[in-house]
Amino acid sequence: MNLIAKLLNVSYAYPDGTKAVKNVSLELRRGNVICITGPNGSGKSTLLMILAALIFPQEGEVYLFGKKIDKKNASEVRKKIGFLFQNPDDMLFNPSVIEEISFGLIAKGVNREISNNLALEEMKKLKIENLAYKVPHRLSFGQRRLVSLASILVTDPSLLLLDEPTSNLDEKNRELIIERLMEFFGNRKDDWGAAIATHDNELIYICNEFFYMSEGELSRI
Repeated sequence: MNLIAKLLNVSYAYPDGTKAVKNVSLELRRGNVICITGPNGSGKSTLLMILAALIFPQEGEVYLFGKKIDKKNASEVRKKIGFLFQNPDDMLFNPSVIEEISFGLIAKGVNREISNNLALEEMKKLKIENLAYKVPHRLSFGQRRLVSLASILVTDPSLLLLDEPTSNLDEKNRELIIERLMEFFGNRKDDWGAAIATHDNELIYICNEFFYMSEGELSRI
C-alpha cells in the first residue's frame, strides 16, 4: 500500500452549521510531506483533525494506513499519529517538561528510564534540555511550542500532522523548528508521511506537494 492517508469526498460541518470542509479528496503517499496553505478560517485545522482521526466527517470516507476509519478503530490508529496543535496549551498537561516529552513513549509501554533518555535526546536537538524540570505552563509561548513539538517527534510517528508549527514565534525559535523538521524528515525511511498547515514560506521548501484551502475547499497548487 503506497498511501499513508486518503480522504474521499470528505465534508465536515460544526454544530453551529459552519461547513469547514467541503467535498475534499486528498492522498498522502509514503515518504511525502504535503503543505496546505490558505487564509485563516479556511478549514486547514479541521482538515488536519480529520486526518488525525480526532473528528469524523459527516460525509465521505477516511483511510489511514490502509484502513477505513470509524469510531471503533480510530483510537488504535491514533497511536501511529503525531498531531501538533496550533496552540501548545491544548497539548501540555504534565508537571515537568521531561515528563511531558516522555509521556507518549511511556503510554506506548516504553520503560521510563529509556523514555526519559530519549526525551533528553530530543530536547538537546531543540536546545531545550535546560528546561527539563521546569513547569511547562510557566514557559514562554515559544518554549511551550518547542516542548509540544518534542513530545510529538520523540514518538517517531508514522503520520506527522503539524498545524502552523512556526506561527507567532521569534526568529530563533522559528529557525530551531525548521532545522529540526528538516533533520527529522531527512532521517526517515519511506514508511511515513506528513502534512503541514502553514503560512510560512520557508516551511514550504521542505514539502514536495502543495495545496491551497479556501472556504473549506482544497485545490492542488
